[in-house]
Amino acid sequence: MSTPAFTEQSLGKRGSQVINSSSNGGDPVTGNFAIIVAGPTGVNFTAITCANKANASALASVNIPAGYTSYGNFTSIDVDTGSVEAYNA
Repeated sequence: MSTPAFTEQSLGKRGSQVINSSSNGGDPVTGNFAIIVAGPTGVNFTAITCANKANASALASVNIPAGYTSYGNFTSIDVDTGSVEAYNA
């Protein structure tokens, strides 16, 4: 029996990347991410895009605490301060 996709994603089996303000030369990091987790000092987004989350851009206007986890179809992540681990979809 194969492993369900959500299990592979939540366990990091499909890979992940840590994104901070200097990732991608300071430009937004694009891709297909299923899960984001705020790093040890939390995170502030300049902008974030999630196709299946209503009003996802509101995440850019708040301080996200360390350990905050969100699920969705994230396609663009731009970090202002702190860091986030983004798990590949």
